[in-house]
Amino acid sequence: MKKIALLLCTLAGVLYLIYAKNQSPVVQSTDFEKYLNPDYLNKKKSDLESSTHFWEQKLSLSPDNTVYQRKLAGLHAAQFKLSGNPKHLATTDSLLEIVHQHHQKDPGVLHALAANAITQHAFQRANKYTDAAYQLGEKHFASSLLRVDVLLERGQLYSANRILQSIQSDHHFDYLIRSVKYQDQIGDLPKAIELMEEASQKAIESGNPGKCNWALSNLADMYGHDGQIRKSYQTYLRALENDPADMHALKGIAWIAFSHDQNTDEAKRILHFLQTVHPIPDYELLLAEIAAFENDSVAQKEHEAKFLSKAGMPMYGNMYKKYICELQSSSPESIDIARAEIQERPHPLSYDLLAWTSFQNGETKKALDLVETHVLNQTEEPTALLHSGLILKANGQQQKAREYLLAALESEFELGPVAANEIRTQLTN
Repeated sequence: MKKIALLLCTLAGVLYLIYAKNQSPVVQSTDFEKYLNPDYLNKKKSDLESSTHFWEQKLSLSPDNTVYQRKLAGLHAAQFKLSGNPKHLATTDSLLEIVHQHHQKDPGVLHALAANAITQHAFQRANKYTDAAYQLGEKHFASSLLRVDVLLERGQLYSANRILQSIQSDHHFDYLIRSVKYQDQIGDLPKAIELMEEASQKAIESGNPGKCNWALSNLADMYGHDGQIRKSYQTYLRALENDPADMHALKGIAWIAFSHDQNTDEAKRILHFLQTVHPIPDYELLLAEIAAFENDSVAQKEHEAKFLSKAGMPMYGNMYKKYICELQSSSPESIDIARAEIQERPHPLSYDLLAWTSFQNGETKKALDLVETHVLNQTEEPTALLHSGLILKANGQQQKAREYLLAALESEFELGPVAANEIRTQLTN
């Protein structure tokens, strides 16, 4: 008996050490402090603005030169990524439309229009451009990849997979990242990570800094979704070594500080820095969530109001409609927004949005019908699992609700501590 007791004590001690190791803080300010410096991003902005000014001068001397217009469209698209200012998206669109009028059978122009439409979450418009490019017959591989992007966004997984199979090229970076998206959407995260690791290695070998940085940052995201928090953190740091102005990586580290370490001061410090150099609405949303975790309702409402003010700018198009809808989910207007989202993007997550807004507006049975028809067994996204669990519970399906809430809780890091605490409360009631 003593031996058994000793064995159990030893096992308990080992389990505690494993737990403690997993729960110990991951984020260390000394690892990334040097990147909280506006000079890195300002240098990139300055170089980009100089290039833009150069091509604007050339275009002013030759206003109908479509080569210059096309070059400027690309520069404005890059400026949006650096500044977050939506006016650059509108400028990109207008320039590309002018070029398209003169070169209607140029698939490259259609590809650029489609990519800009995807950025704006204008997926119906993107679908039109990708189909037109595909019909031209030239640059078939690139057209097919963009069609896959749009199909995946619109929830047409079968069609997307058929195209991937028809153009299979396991050694091509652009093909691999579409395969990653597909595997992630069908719920095979381990396979998606495996493919993303392969794509990241190819990006590193290519010597293309932008491609390498994008791959590492997205790989870090996926590690986080899989619960590999330390690996996620180290990969974000690798991305920052490659590009010290990688704002996505810094945002990812802020999320780890908040969601895993529950170090809200560190998370807010990083986010406040990001706001000074890259004032996009996203950071207000994260700060609102942190305020909710800290039970600071005043700060939460202030950040939410700022988010709604910024994200509601018409030039952003549909980019933030989902988040606006979620914040205002108890208002009747939110149902109209969700319906419009389904028109643009008939994906299970859009139906989840409509189900959730219907539920928040007291339409409990309608919410259940939507979930059972369009969401259950069609997506593994944790937010959809959480919403489904709560809707099932409200409709008296306690056991099934518990299964979905527990499934959502497995993605505690991705959901964040506010949602995780809500799930635990629901499971005990």
